[in-house]
Amino acid sequence: MNKRKVFLYGLILLLAVSFAGLIYFRILETPPGRGVTVEFSLHRGWGVRDAAQALEGENLVRSKWMVLLHYRRSFSGAALLAGTYSLNDTMEIDSMLTMFASGEVIPVPTSWVTLPPGLRMEQSLSVISDSLGIPLEELQALSREIEFLDAMGIPCFEGYLFPETYEFADSTPVFSVIDRIVRTGFEVMDVDWEARCSAVGLTPFQAVILASIVEREAASDAERDMVAGVFINRLRIGMKLESCATVQYALGEVKDVLLFSDLEIESPYNTYRNEGLPPAPICSPGVASLEAVANPDTTDGYLFFVSRGDGSGQHLFAVTAAGHASNIRSVR
Repeated sequence: MNKRKVFLYGLILLLAVSFAGLIYFRILETPPGRGVTVEFSLHRGWGVRDAAQALEGENLVRSKWMVLLHYRRSFSGAALLAGTYSLNDTMEIDSMLTMFASGEVIPVPTSWVTLPPGLRMEQSLSVISDSLGIPLEELQALSREIEFLDAMGIPCFEGYLFPETYEFADSTPVFSVIDRIVRTGFEVMDVDWEARCSAVGLTPFQAVILASIVEREAASDAERDMVAGVFINRLRIGMKLESCATVQYALGEVKDVLLFSDLEIESPYNTYRNEGLPPAPICSPGVASLEAVANPDTTDGYLFFVSRGDGSGQHLFAVTAAGHASNIRSVR
C-alpha cells in the first residue's frame, strides 16, 4: 500500500472518529427528554460542580461534564442562587443555568405576622401562633428551653420578641421563627446602643427592662426620652420607680384605675414596694423606647409625671412632690 493510500485511509479514519465524537458530544448535550418534571434543590454554598453532580444524579442531564463546559463557556463567574427550582428533563443545560443564575425559584408559600410594641410574652406568642399556625404549646415549650435561650444569648423571651412585621415561609421551623424575631431586635440593640446604655449606668438587660417600662408608660414617642429620664433620675438617687405599668404586670391585667390595694400586691414586679428595676422586662419594647433609654432626657431633673388625661397621651412633669401634687389636681 503506497503512502497516498495510507494517508487517505488515515484521513478517513480521523474524520470518522471526529464525526463519531461530534455525535457523541451532541448526544451528551441533548436533554434526556423523558418529559419528567422534578423539584430540584440547589443548596446554599453549592458551587457549579455540586450542581452538576446533582443534576446528573437526578437524570436531568446526561453528563455533569457538559454542565461544567456550558457554565465555563457562557456563565463563568456567575453565582448560582440557592433555592428550589422546577426543572424538566427536556430543558437545555443553558436554560437550567440561566434559572440558577437569576434565581427563578419555585414561589414559597409565606405568612405574615405583626408584633406591635408593648405586648407581653404570652400575647406575642398568641399572635405568632394565630398568624403562622404554630401550636401555642410548642411556642410556650420553647420559651422554657434553657439551652435555646442560651444559644440566642437572652435570659427569657419576655422583652426580646421584637416588635416588627415579619414574613416567614410556611415551612420555617418554630425555632427559626423565634431566632429571627430576637435577632431583629439585636440589630437595634447593637454595640453602640449598649455603649450608650452603659454611659447612663445600665447593663444591656437592665436597659431592656427599663425600656419595657417606658413602652407601657409613654404613649407619645415625643415624650419617651423624658419618661426614661424620670426613671433614670429616680434610680440614681435610690428612689422607687413607682411605675403603674409594673403593678399591672404583677396583677396580670391592665386596669384603667389602680386601687391603693393594688399597689400593695406582693410581687418582685411591684415597684411601689421594691426599689430598683423589676427582675425582668414587662413587655417587648419598640425602637423608640429602646432609644429613649439609651438617650434619656435628664436635664430638668424631673422625678414625677402624670397623664394629662385629655386623650393626647402626653404627661405633666415635675421635679418635686409638691409640683407633682399640683399637676395631679390640675388634671382631676
